[in-house]
Amino acid sequence: MKFPVFQMTARHRLGLLLTLVAAATVPAHALVFINSVDPAFNATAPTGDLAGSGWQYQGNWGGLLGTPVAPGYFLTAKHGGGTVGNSFTFQGNPYVTTAKFDHPTADLTLWRIAGTFPDFAPLYTGTDEDGKQLVVFGRSAVRGAEVNVAGASPSDLRGWEWGNTGGGTKRWGENVVTDTPTVSGAEYLRATFSYAGGPNEATLATGDSGGGVFIQDGGVWKLAGINWAVEAEFRTAEGGPSIFAAVFDAGGLYYNTGSGFALLNDLPGDIQASFYSTRVSSYAGWIQGIAPVPEPAGLAMAAGAALAGFGLWRQVRRR
Repeated sequence: MKFPVFQMTARHRLGLLLTLVAAATVPAHALVFINSVDPAFNATAPTGDLAGSGWQYQGNWGGLLGTPVAPGYFLTAKHGGGTVGNSFTFQGNPYVTTAKFDHPTADLTLWRIAGTFPDFAPLYTGTDEDGKQLVVFGRSAVRGAEVNVAGASPSDLRGWEWGNTGGGTKRWGENVVTDTPTVSGAEYLRATFSYAGGPNEATLATGDSGGGVFIQDGGVWKLAGINWAVEAEFRTAEGGPSIFAAVFDAGGLYYNTGSGFALLNDLPGDIQASFYSTRVSSYAGWIQGIAPVPEPAGLAMAAGAALAGFGLWRQVRRR
């Protein structure tokens, strides 16, 4: 049985992310898995039912990820930073950024590039994300030390600290959309870290910001979220040192409320920590207003016009 997750304040979540992602001295960690400590786990494109689930659309933006969403634009987390003139690497090729467009309230930035991407992700525009399977991408790290309730037996494992090795490699994981909360006026997809999740069950850590979340729609995997934040700062004892961890049960731990640490009472069921991704469907209009995608018919007409012009040019040349 699942119990409601604890709620950290919006102020704390945003402050945590800005601190962890922007600080140059913080190692670039990423997806943490329930069932694997191997840094090579899920470091190649998913296959089978998950083939085409977004791996092909992820590019490197500094130490983070971004997703092309139009021929000349990619989308990533606003708090990840960057400046015009930086390069975005996609499918092995660098693309220099020429302009940036920040959303006024959501943690999203569209970057324009010089040139044209060979491919880009379709957007998920439905409003039925709740309960759907998702595939999430980040820059990988292994699990660190176990997190246990003070004085408990090993069977009272609560999760794992973020590891310090294996960062920088793109990896993928799975989860399920729990709900679509609004925090400080912005809308998000939320997913919890479950010990009973499948073999690819994953949550986020610092360095995953900007990575894409994909949901299947009519047999097509579409971009549904951009990674924003994760509930991750805990203490195992009152007044003890803070740890940053992937936690599937926060019962018996102290968590950061934004104004101090509070104990979460241990319950019969798991109190699962959550991660949050900016909800693309809520901002699809803003994205498409800046980065329009040509309609297939429009592309065909343009191609036809180009061929007709080429034919006329050849006739003129012959004469």
